[in-house]
Amino acid sequence: MKIPQASPKMLAFEGLWKELFSSPVHLDSALSKASPKHKNLLAQAVPSILLRPTTLAECAGVGVAPGEPWNLDAAQLAEWPAARGIAERIFEGTLEPRRYSKARAEDFPPALHEEWTRDWGAEGARQLAATLGVEAPLGLRAKRAVGPAALAKELAPRLPVRTTVSDISPLGVRLGGYAPILGTEAALRGDFEIQDEGSQLMALFALWPELYGPLLSEAPGAVRVGQAVPEVPAQVPPWTVVDACAGAGGKTLALADLLGGKGRVYAYDTSMRKLQALRRRAKHAGINNFQAVALSVGQEAETVRRFRRRAQAVLVDAPCSGWGILRRNPDIKWRQDPDALARMPGIQKRLLGLYSDLVAPGGQLTFGVCTFRKAETLEVVESFLAEHPDFERGPGGYVGPGPCDGFFMQAFRRKSG
Repeated sequence: MKIPQASPKMLAFEGLWKELFSSPVHLDSALSKASPKHKNLLAQAVPSILLRPTTLAECAGVGVAPGEPWNLDAAQLAEWPAARGIAERIFEGTLEPRRYSKARAEDFPPALHEEWTRDWGAEGARQLAATLGVEAPLGLRAKRAVGPAALAKELAPRLPVRTTVSDISPLGVRLGGYAPILGTEAALRGDFEIQDEGSQLMALFALWPELYGPLLSEAPGAVRVGQAVPEVPAQVPPWTVVDACAGAGGKTLALADLLGGKGRVYAYDTSMRKLQALRRRAKHAGINNFQAVALSVGQEAETVRRFRRRAQAVLVDAPCSGWGILRRNPDIKWRQDPDALARMPGIQKRLLGLYSDLVAPGGQLTFGVCTFRKAETLEVVESFLAEHPDFERGPGGYVGPGPCDGFFMQAFRRKSG
């Protein structure tokens, strides 16, 4: 009896799926290495399965044993039959993931959903699951000199998705889904950056917490509809701003642009690769009022000491559990280590303490994370205030998830005395 051969599409899916659970590669990196022939199909199937595994398995008629997939180890997940079954239905055209957009608690690891319930109640956990189980829109940040209205007007006729001006960020444009935007003339001119609207709001908040703090909420959840979004202040002083944990620099570029080319933004990170990417992006965008500073792990204090109490604004966008960005990085929930979760608050407290020393008297310190865990948000804030009496609490709260990603941000002011 001849054994049927898997199609090239299924072979591509199986290879990518196994890579996710046999290496530390993230979903976006794995997709970027896929062959152009299959990339679009994989980008439709794999994130959808990661977002709503039990819901799609049921819709596809694929059998799933009780507790799966969350009771499986990495080796078992790499060979999970249900994932193959769902992918086959998607490739056949008999299952359209977007038609089954509602997610439920079973689409998330039990421990994760239980913590949501402890922190935010049963209804809060239900809403979080519903929001974080569907695909995210795509956010763009227009350069100040261009503006969101002009950018949206130029892009709308050229894109196959709905294009609207953001109701969260005064520089944001929201696309209804993925669109080939990097080949547009606006992209070639450097008129925008791909950046979630909540991330844009954090950069604005780091400079003007009193202005943008009212957009935040006491609990995570969808952004209020119809709220007034303040314009970016026209007059900006030449501040010294520090973007700690800058990564590839999305917020660094936003801060530098918000300053209108004045002052200087210092981007600190321990990854030289990410800082090199920041320099390339800044050159393309025509941003010059920044400096990338490489740090050595464990020796950060020696490098940053020269800025002690000199910065008017410091943003500590700290490493975190990433629960607020599960729509964009759904693979996080499949392989998050409980020990790593337990370590996160300690890392955040250490970084806040380290970089707080850079804030000038009367200056602003902003703590930000892309999560809504109380252990990494409200509890970290209370601990910092208890240990640093020279700082006082400013505005703070949550934004999203929905329609932007989920973030927490808290401002502190160093007392002048």
